Amino acid sequence: MEQEKKCPECSCTEFAQGTFGADSKLFPINIIFKPGKGSEVLAEICTKCGYILNMRVSKPEKFK
Repeated sequence: MEQEKKCPECSCTEFAQGTFGADSKLFPINIIFKPGKGSEVLAEICTKCGYILNMRVSKPEKFK
């Protein structure tokens, strides 16, 4: 049986995804600002209190 996910701050069970605007990307430390590198950052956000539950890049292969 799968447990229902809850916000650790307010116990809300409704979440949304968001990303940073204006081409904000995360880059590998040793390859900053090279064309084709980097990835958009996605965040899972509680819709009640705004707590960010997790963040991940959309293209992890760009960090190999």
